[in-house]
Amino acid sequence: MPKHSLRWIAIAGLPLQMALAQYEQLPTLIVEGEVMQPGTVSLQPGTIGSLDAANFLKHVPGGNVNRNGPLTGIAQFRGLYGERVNLLTNQMALKPACTNAMDDPASHIPSALFKSVTIYREVTPVSTGLETLGGTVLMESRQSEFTDKEELGLQGFVTSGYSSVSNGYFGAGLIGVANQNLRAHFSGSVEDGRDYRFERTRRVNPTEYRRETYELGFGARYAGHDFGFTYDKKDIGYTGTPALPMDIIWDRMQIYRGNYAWDLGEGWKLEAMTYYQNVNHVMNNFTLRPSPLDPQRWREAETGIETGGYRLVLTVPAVGPGSLQLGLDGDVFLQNATVRNPNNPRFFYTNFEDTNRNRYSAFLEWQGEPIERLTANLGVRYRFTYMDSGKVDATPAQLAPTGPVAVLRDRFNAAERRQDQHDVDIAMNFRYGLDESLDLVLGLARKTQAPTYQQRYLWSPFEATGGLADGRIYMGTVGLDSEKSYEAVAGFDFRLPHVGDFIHDLYFEPRGFYRYINDYIQGQRATDPVVLAAANVLLPGGSCPNDPSPGDNDAADCVLQWTNIDAQLYGTDIRAGLAVGEYFRLDGILNYTRGLQLSGKDDNLYRIAPLNGRLRGTLSLWDFAFSAEIVGALRQDKVAEFNKERKTSDWSVVNLRLQYQPSYKYVEGLKVAFGVDNLFDNEHRDHLNGLNRVSNVRDLPVGSRLPNPGRNLYVTLVYDF
Repeated sequence: MPKHSLRWIAIAGLPLQMALAQYEQLPTLIVEGEVMQPGTVSLQPGTIGSLDAANFLKHVPGGNVNRNGPLTGIAQFRGLYGERVNLLTNQMALKPACTNAMDDPASHIPSALFKSVTIYREVTPVSTGLETLGGTVLMESRQSEFTDKEELGLQGFVTSGYSSVSNGYFGAGLIGVANQNLRAHFSGSVEDGRDYRFERTRRVNPTEYRRETYELGFGARYAGHDFGFTYDKKDIGYTGTPALPMDIIWDRMQIYRGNYAWDLGEGWKLEAMTYYQNVNHVMNNFTLRPSPLDPQRWREAETGIETGGYRLVLTVPAVGPGSLQLGLDGDVFLQNATVRNPNNPRFFYTNFEDTNRNRYSAFLEWQGEPIERLTANLGVRYRFTYMDSGKVDATPAQLAPTGPVAVLRDRFNAAERRQDQHDVDIAMNFRYGLDESLDLVLGLARKTQAPTYQQRYLWSPFEATGGLADGRIYMGTVGLDSEKSYEAVAGFDFRLPHVGDFIHDLYFEPRGFYRYINDYIQGQRATDPVVLAAANVLLPGGSCPNDPSPGDNDAADCVLQWTNIDAQLYGTDIRAGLAVGEYFRLDGILNYTRGLQLSGKDDNLYRIAPLNGRLRGTLSLWDFAFSAEIVGALRQDKVAEFNKERKTSDWSVVNLRLQYQPSYKYVEGLKVAFGVDNLFDNEHRDHLNGLNRVSNVRDLPVGSRLPNPGRNLYVTLVYDF
């Protein structure tokens, strides 16, 4: 297709400079660097008070975040979240050590070290991951890069910033050397902050945070061979998660990654990647938040995971009017989690013991142009999922050998805990260039998702739910079936480089989607009397954990058991914008998703955002860029009765940004940014925020939805070299 020279303002809610780019039609949505293309949005890392890369998902169509704490953001795309979204960090399918996703991979990259996020707006190709039912999100951090010179040169950046809403600060940087054959770097970041404010002086307790990250990396390439290795270390200290039963005391993670690529010539290419992740995690409910009045309700949990994966892909050219990818990939996962009480050395509760979830897969994917102006991507994947668990135990069972907890323990230990799943995914994407300004797109897919280890192996009623944060307690079901989704995505990309003499760079890119999911896994009201009796033993005071009036609900109102049902999701997401004159442009996104339960009683799916969007105007003059943005959402009254989900009101906030980037010699890499988020200090609550679990605090009742931060003044400085 013809290429057009387009000038864009970098968006994603940040004060960014104007950049000139060549148009290439992409079937993806990418947030990357300073260059924008149709089908992409852009940002500048290091110029926002946000802590982690999860928040950048709010700046792409269809993307959102389930927020349970300052460093606990769970990726959501078109109404699906958690394990259903295939989130890759630097191409790795990393896992949280916490059974409630306190350390979810969406939050692994600090915003200061963030490089790009890629979202597939059509049907997600099978080549992008092992399980892609809820789409694929690709997140990349900044690393050293090869140059086109023979001499070694210095490259890197330093950045720092301050946010008033949490009295938080960060500092980060990367220093490296590189030429056309070698590269090496060291990067790191430090972040620290207090509980954040909302509505003037009220604070959400606990939302303090501490995190340090370090990375060493190097690479070499010669005669068509490209090799790289990185070592990544992350340490999270005292960090609050008020929507969850406990807070992070520490989380210590090490990641090793190696990659290799061989360009064999004439379009043939071999790529390989492998990684290993090790995490140890401790959390409790008495250090950062007010401790329970009953010493027997104090809890401390230690969890640990070991996981690793591999990927091998051969690209074969000239297969018909296109090329073929043949791939083998997989990963292995081992989890252990035990809960204790520091006031009672005899107490223990084995949540998960030697729990395995291993995936082994192969795929074929063809991409080409079968007829003029039509491009196609066709793929099929087979996946084998092996799951197993060791035997479990708990002190309550030992204290009451014939009690309900002991009965559930014995049932689980006697069950056939090994479960094998054989699944097939199919994906087809088509793009037809109707003319130079208009592309039509269509995607069709069948995708599958095996149960998570929590859904299968949570052997007694507990809150280890992968971060649902709904205040319910859940019971696993060993014999769950895989989810099977049938999906269609349709839309178009309309672009005009010139509309008269005054308006240019006009684009309008809507998508509509529909997804029917057979055997969708969600909690249904538990009816087993043994499960309900066990819940009355384990629940604090016999009531729902987030109930503001303890004692008026029994276990039957709180306990859900994971079950296969049928469900559907449908909606639309739109991205649009235009430039007015030489210095001003307008950009926006709009999202709507509807989720429905189709089995049994009519109900809505849990944690679905209402109609929401953002509109931003950006003025660029000389070395300055100023932007004003309005972000908002309508009321959400289509809530999940089975979760006793609370409705939320509509809201809107105004954000202002100003960036200065001098064009003078020697300081061209300098960027100074000032911003005000939530200018009018509006109290507002995102529907995807979790519910407060922390009792005995002044400013936020138990069971209320976590408020978004109040007015935040921030300043950041970035210098690239």
